[in-house]
Amino acid sequence: MKTQPLKLFVIGAAVAALILNWLPELDAAAEHYLAEAITDNLVIFATARSLNAIISVIQSIELSVSLGAGVAVNLGEVLDPLNDLIERFSGFVLYGLAGLGLQKLVLVATSSLIMKVITSVAIIAGLLAWLMKPGQAEWLPRLVMLLLIVRFAFIVEVGMIAGLDKLYFDEQKAEAHSALQLAQQSLANLRDEYQEIVANQGFISGTWEAAGSLFGTDEQSGITEITASAVVELIVITLVRGLLLPVLFIWLLVYLAGRIINNQSTPVIPSGV
Repeated sequence: MKTQPLKLFVIGAAVAALILNWLPELDAAAEHYLAEAITDNLVIFATARSLNAIISVIQSIELSVSLGAGVAVNLGEVLDPLNDLIERFSGFVLYGLAGLGLQKLVLVATSSLIMKVITSVAIIAGLLAWLMKPGQAEWLPRLVMLLLIVRFAFIVEVGMIAGLDKLYFDEQKAEAHSALQLAQQSLANLRDEYQEIVANQGFISGTWEAAGSLFGTDEQSGITEITASAVVELIVITLVRGLLLPVLFIWLLVYLAGRIINNQSTPVIPSGV
């Protein structure tokens, strides 16, 4: 005979699982978060590519000085390290976008109608087997656990990352992105000033004056430092929330699934007492 409290607990857990399985707000909240995260990353990626474009315009202007065989002086070489860092950062953002897109694809699959129906059937069948046929079909509870993990795992994972965003990442990401936008505007102003000096004073004299007034100055150094700091912070945030945490979570799921399949998990609820 099964004890009454145990019966009530198992039935209550099964009913709760069925309700959560068909609760649309859970899936909608997870999909909404992933859509917002993808949009945020696209905005950051666009800002980074815009910075690359501005720096490339500055670096594209070379001053050729005739000194014997001739020397080409690139006035934007001082921005090379920053440009390389931003290009690498753009790659990290793309990886983060790919990770978010994959999570959204999996979430859509696990929240599909067919997955909900399969999970519901498994829960009901597992409950009836446990109540009516003690000691038989012991594989069924493990199957139900596996289906529940597949059904809700990515909702839980997205919820955890959303919680971390609210606690830490959102504020840090907003500050870093603002710094990146400020650097973008400052470099755009430097580019415009550079081109204006060259246009007003002629290529040779104007270029030399622009070189002396714009590069190697405290203003340019400050822009470089702010941009580099913001980019490094955004790289860390992108890697942690878009790649590291999902990978660790998937590893944990595979580990749990393996233990359940091999019957080495936490003991299954007993069929009888």
